[in-house]
Amino acid sequence: MRAAKDQKDLVFSGVFTLIWLGEAVVALQIKLLGGNISFMQSVSILGYTIFPLVIASLLSAVGLFMIARIPIYIVLVAWSLAAGVSILGGSGVVKNRVALAIYPMLVFYIVVGSICFVS
Repeated sequence: MRAAKDQKDLVFSGVFTLIWLGEAVVALQIKLLGGNISFMQSVSILGYTIFPLVIASLLSAVGLFMIARIPIYIVLVAWSLAAGVSILGGSGVVKNRVALAIYPMLVFYIVVGSICFVS
């Protein structure tokens, strides 16, 4: 994100906190829905699923045109969600509760993707 020189620390800490809290909520949701992996393991694995959104943030830093961002960012958010859903397959979440585990993950990825889009 583009910020004034005196606000760069605030922007970094805000994005860091948003990512950490989002991953913590999704990991807690997985654990509460019967996942058989630990909380910290869930947070660690969800960190890997954010990689496509890191690509989105790099594209924003390079200055990709706004029109080109829309389809690319939709694909990158879908890639992150697909990676997250594949993790849910091996986490042991009860089968009829998978949609409950996917929803907060989808919201988290859309919020992070939106931050990359508007920056």
